[in-house]
Amino acid sequence: MIDRDRDLPPEVERQWREWASTEPAIDEQQLKRNLLERIPEPKSRTRSRLVLVAAAASILAVFIGIETTREPQPPVIADEAVVHETGANVILVLREGAEPIYVATERYGDRK
Repeated sequence: MIDRDRDLPPEVERQWREWASTEPAIDEQQLKRNLLERIPEPKSRTRSRLVLVAAAASILAVFIGIETTREPQPPVIADEAVVHETGANVILVLREGAEPIYVATERYGDRK
């Protein structure tokens, strides 16, 4: 660590004391008015939240519309077995003379 000399030269100390004793050139009243003008109004926060909620509702409506208009795949017949897609990640396999089989196409934790 560098140890600096804390003593100022007499000329610098005199100039600093003169500057410290002078009145500030800033009008405090004008500064307060300018500061209040820069603070955003609460209405803008409310408006931005409403825009965000409206955008989320629109996206949700689009996803619901896509899901409701999606047609399930027709059953596939393979070696006397009928395969149905019963949900987003479940397939039902019906075989003649055997128990039905439900097959999950993705694990619960894989959804994103």
